[in-house]
Amino acid sequence: MNKIILDNKEFYYQVFFKKTKNVYLKIKAGVITVSAPKKYKTNDIEQFIIKHQEFVLKHLNIVKSPLYSLVNFPLFGRVHQIIRSDGKALKIEENFVYIPEKFTDKKIEDFYKKVTVDTAKELVEKELKYLLKEINFQGINFKSQLMKSRFGSCNIRTKRINLNSILSRFDIKYLRAVLIHELVHINEANHQNGFYDLLLKYVPDYRKLRKELNLIIKTYEI
Repeated sequence: MNKIILDNKEFYYQVFFKKTKNVYLKIKAGVITVSAPKKYKTNDIEQFIIKHQEFVLKHLNIVKSPLYSLVNFPLFGRVHQIIRSDGKALKIEENFVYIPEKFTDKKIEDFYKKVTVDTAKELVEKELKYLLKEINFQGINFKSQLMKSRFGSCNIRTKRINLNSILSRFDIKYLRAVLIHELVHINEANHQNGFYDLLLKYVPDYRKLRKELNLIIKTYEI
Protein backbone atom coordinates (compact mmCIF):
# COMPACT_ATOMS: atom_id res chain seq x y z
CA MET A 1 0.00 0.00 0.00
CA ASN A 2 1.37 3.41 -1.02
CA LYS A 3 0.94 6.77 0.70
CA ILE A 4 0.30 10.24 -0.68
CA ILE A 5 -0.15 13.69 0.91
CA LEU A 6 -3.26 15.62 -0.12
CA ASP A 7 -4.30 18.85 1.58
CA ASN A 8 -1.66 18.22 4.30
CA LYS A 9 -3.19 14.83 5.13
CA GLU A 10 -1.83 11.37 4.51
CA PHE A 11 -3.90 8.92 2.45
CA TYR A 12 -3.33 5.37 1.23
CA TYR A 13 -3.55 4.41 -2.41
CA GLN A 14 -3.10 1.19 -4.34
CA VAL A 15 -2.30 0.65 -8.01
CA PHE A 16 -3.40 -2.11 -10.36
CA PHE A 17 -1.43 -2.29 -13.59
CA LYS A 18 -3.54 -3.44 -16.53
CA LYS A 19 -3.45 -3.70 -20.29
CA THR A 20 -5.20 -0.40 -20.83
CA LYS A 21 -4.46 2.91 -22.51
CA ASN A 22 -6.05 5.13 -19.87
CA VAL A 23 -5.78 5.72 -16.13
CA TYR A 24 -8.84 5.22 -13.93
CA LEU A 25 -9.35 6.35 -10.36
CA LYS A 26 -11.97 5.40 -7.78
CA ILE A 27 -12.45 5.40 -4.02
CA LYS A 28 -13.17 2.03 -2.44
CA ALA A 29 -13.43 1.35 1.31
CA GLY A 30 -11.64 4.62 2.09
CA VAL A 31 -8.69 3.79 -0.17
CA ILE A 32 -7.69 5.52 -3.41
CA THR A 33 -7.57 2.87 -6.14
CA VAL A 34 -5.85 3.51 -9.47
CA SER A 35 -5.88 1.33 -12.58
CA ALA A 36 -3.02 2.28 -14.89
CA PRO A 37 -1.03 1.08 -17.93
CA LYS A 38 2.13 -0.86 -17.08
CA LYS A 39 4.33 1.92 -18.47
CA TYR A 40 3.21 4.35 -15.73
CA LYS A 41 5.71 5.20 -13.01
CA THR A 42 4.97 6.11 -9.38
CA ASN A 43 5.41 9.82 -10.09
CA ASP A 44 2.96 9.64 -13.04
CA ILE A 45 0.34 7.98 -10.86
CA GLU A 46 0.75 10.43 -7.98
CA GLN A 47 0.53 13.39 -10.35
CA PHE A 48 -2.70 11.92 -11.69
CA ILE A 49 -4.11 11.62 -8.15
CA ILE A 50 -3.07 15.19 -7.33
CA LYS A 51 -4.72 16.42 -10.53
CA HIS A 52 -7.99 14.87 -9.28
CA GLN A 53 -7.45 15.92 -5.67
CA GLU A 54 -10.80 17.72 -5.39
CA PHE A 55 -12.70 14.57 -6.43
CA VAL A 56 -10.62 12.36 -4.12
CA LEU A 57 -11.03 14.56 -1.04
CA LYS A 58 -14.73 15.01 -1.66
CA HIS A 59 -15.33 11.26 -1.61
CA LEU A 60 -12.87 10.43 1.15
CA ASN A 61 -14.31 13.08 3.47
CA ILE A 62 -17.88 11.79 3.29
CA VAL A 63 -18.91 10.94 6.84
CA LYS A 64 -20.94 7.75 6.69
CA SER A 65 -23.82 7.14 9.06
CA PRO A 66 -24.53 3.67 10.44
CA LEU A 67 -27.49 1.96 8.82
CA TYR A 68 -29.02 1.24 12.22
CA SER A 69 -29.04 4.07 14.75
CA LEU A 70 -29.83 3.87 18.46
CA VAL A 71 -31.36 7.34 18.33
CA ASN A 72 -32.98 8.11 14.98
CA PHE A 73 -35.24 6.08 12.69
CA PRO A 74 -35.60 7.53 9.16
CA LEU A 75 -38.74 6.61 7.25
CA PHE A 76 -39.49 8.15 3.85
CA GLY A 77 -37.51 11.29 4.63
CA ARG A 78 -38.96 11.84 8.07
CA VAL A 79 -36.76 11.13 11.10
CA HIS A 80 -38.43 9.56 14.14
CA GLN A 81 -36.92 9.40 17.59
CA ILE A 82 -36.30 5.87 18.80
CA ILE A 83 -37.73 4.69 22.10
CA ARG A 84 -36.91 1.18 23.28
CA SER A 85 -39.98 -0.66 24.51
CA ASP A 86 -41.08 -3.89 26.15
CA GLY A 87 -43.49 -4.66 23.30
CA LYS A 88 -43.18 -7.35 20.65
CA ALA A 89 -43.70 -5.27 17.52
CA LEU A 90 -42.22 -2.10 16.08
CA LYS A 91 -44.73 0.73 16.39
CA ILE A 92 -44.74 4.29 15.02
CA GLU A 93 -46.63 7.11 16.72
CA GLU A 94 -46.22 10.64 15.38
CA ASN A 95 -42.52 11.59 15.85
CA PHE A 96 -41.56 8.46 17.77
CA VAL A 97 -40.85 4.86 16.88
CA TYR A 98 -41.09 2.21 19.58
CA ILE A 99 -38.67 -0.64 19.00
CA PRO A 100 -38.67 -3.73 21.26
CA GLU A 101 -35.47 -4.19 23.26
CA LYS A 102 -34.94 -7.64 21.76
CA PHE A 103 -35.22 -6.45 18.17
CA THR A 104 -32.09 -7.20 16.12
CA ASP A 105 -30.87 -5.19 13.12
CA LYS A 106 -32.30 -7.98 10.95
CA LYS A 107 -35.76 -7.47 12.48
CA ILE A 108 -35.52 -3.74 11.82
CA GLU A 109 -34.50 -4.37 8.20
CA ASP A 110 -37.41 -6.79 7.85
CA PHE A 111 -39.67 -3.89 8.79
CA TYR A 112 -38.07 -1.67 6.13
CA LYS A 113 -38.49 -4.45 3.53
CA LYS A 114 -42.18 -4.81 4.31
CA VAL A 115 -42.74 -1.04 4.22
CA THR A 116 -40.94 -0.83 0.87
CA VAL A 117 -43.13 -3.53 -0.69
CA ASP A 118 -46.35 -2.21 0.87
CA THR A 119 -45.63 1.34 -0.30
CA ALA A 120 -44.74 0.17 -3.82
CA LYS A 121 -48.05 -1.71 -4.03
CA GLU A 122 -49.91 1.34 -2.77
CA LEU A 123 -48.24 3.58 -5.37
CA VAL A 124 -49.25 1.14 -8.09
CA GLU A 125 -52.84 0.79 -6.93
CA LYS A 126 -53.50 4.47 -6.26
CA GLU A 127 -51.53 6.08 -9.09
CA LEU A 128 -49.19 4.18 -11.36
CA LYS A 129 -51.54 1.64 -12.93
CA TYR A 130 -53.62 4.59 -14.15
CA LEU A 131 -50.62 6.69 -15.17
CA LEU A 132 -48.51 4.12 -17.02
CA LYS A 133 -51.01 3.12 -19.69
CA GLU A 134 -48.38 1.20 -21.70
CA ILE A 135 -47.62 -1.25 -18.87
CA ASN A 136 -49.53 -4.47 -18.27
CA PHE A 137 -49.68 -4.69 -14.48
CA GLN A 138 -51.28 -8.11 -14.37
CA GLY A 139 -49.07 -10.65 -12.58
CA ILE A 140 -46.49 -8.12 -11.33
CA ASN A 141 -45.17 -9.03 -7.88
CA PHE A 142 -42.80 -7.27 -5.51
CA LYS A 143 -39.91 -8.17 -3.29
CA SER A 144 -37.49 -6.09 -1.24
CA GLN A 145 -34.00 -6.67 0.08
CA LEU A 146 -31.06 -4.58 1.23
CA MET A 147 -28.62 -4.19 -1.66
CA LYS A 148 -25.23 -2.49 -1.80
CA SER A 149 -25.00 -1.60 -5.46
CA ARG A 150 -28.51 -1.61 -6.95
CA PHE A 151 -31.68 0.31 -6.23
CA GLY A 152 -33.90 -2.20 -7.99
CA SER A 153 -34.18 -4.95 -10.56
CA CYS A 154 -36.86 -6.50 -12.75
CA ASN A 155 -37.22 -10.11 -13.88
CA ILE A 156 -39.24 -9.66 -17.05
CA ARG A 157 -40.11 -13.36 -17.38
CA THR A 158 -41.62 -13.68 -13.88
CA LYS A 159 -42.62 -9.97 -13.68
CA ARG A 160 -40.98 -9.74 -10.27
CA ILE A 161 -39.68 -6.34 -9.23
CA ASN A 162 -37.07 -6.28 -6.47
CA LEU A 163 -36.58 -2.97 -4.63
CA ASN A 164 -33.75 -1.96 -2.33
CA SER A 165 -35.15 -1.60 1.19
CA ILE A 166 -32.85 1.37 1.84
CA LEU A 167 -35.24 3.40 -0.34
CA SER A 168 -37.83 3.44 2.45
CA ARG A 169 -35.47 5.57 4.50
CA PHE A 170 -35.51 8.41 1.97
CA ASP A 171 -38.14 10.73 0.53
CA ILE A 172 -40.83 8.69 -1.24
CA LYS A 173 -40.06 10.44 -4.55
CA TYR A 174 -36.93 8.27 -4.88
CA LEU A 175 -38.83 5.00 -4.38
CA ARG A 176 -41.41 6.19 -6.90
CA ALA A 177 -38.72 6.99 -9.48
CA VAL A 178 -36.96 3.65 -9.04
CA LEU A 179 -40.28 1.79 -9.10
CA ILE A 180 -41.29 3.42 -12.40
CA HIS A 181 -37.81 2.63 -13.78
CA GLU A 182 -38.36 -1.07 -13.05
CA LEU A 183 -41.95 -1.05 -14.30
CA VAL A 184 -40.79 0.37 -17.64
CA HIS A 185 -38.52 -2.66 -17.94
CA ILE A 186 -41.66 -4.80 -18.28
CA ASN A 187 -41.97 -3.25 -21.77
CA GLU A 188 -38.36 -2.29 -22.49
CA ALA A 189 -35.73 -4.82 -21.42
CA ASN A 190 -32.65 -2.75 -22.21
CA HIS A 191 -31.58 0.82 -21.47
CA GLN A 192 -32.03 1.99 -25.04
CA ASN A 193 -33.85 4.97 -26.53
CA GLY A 194 -37.28 3.38 -26.19
CA PHE A 195 -36.68 2.73 -22.50
CA TYR A 196 -35.65 6.30 -21.69
CA ASP A 197 -38.39 7.78 -23.88
CA LEU A 198 -40.97 5.99 -21.73
CA LEU A 199 -39.21 6.54 -18.41
CA LEU A 200 -38.68 10.27 -18.92
CA LYS A 201 -42.25 10.64 -20.09
CA TYR A 202 -43.39 9.79 -16.56
CA VAL A 203 -40.34 10.91 -14.54
CA PRO A 204 -38.91 13.91 -16.44
CA ASP A 205 -36.37 14.63 -13.66
CA TYR A 206 -35.28 10.99 -13.33
CA ARG A 207 -31.60 11.69 -14.01
CA LYS A 208 -31.56 14.44 -11.36
CA LEU A 209 -33.27 12.17 -8.81
CA ARG A 210 -30.89 9.32 -9.58
CA LYS A 211 -27.88 11.59 -9.13
CA GLU A 212 -29.23 12.76 -5.76
CA LEU A 213 -29.90 9.18 -4.72
CA ASN A 214 -26.37 8.11 -5.63
CA LEU A 215 -25.01 10.84 -3.36
CA ILE A 216 -27.39 10.07 -0.49
CA ILE A 217 -26.64 6.35 -0.42
CA LYS A 218 -22.92 7.06 -0.15
CA THR A 219 -23.53 8.64 3.26
CA TYR A 220 -24.60 5.27 4.71
CA GLU A 221 -22.55 2.29 5.76
CA ILE A 222 -24.14 -0.71 4.05
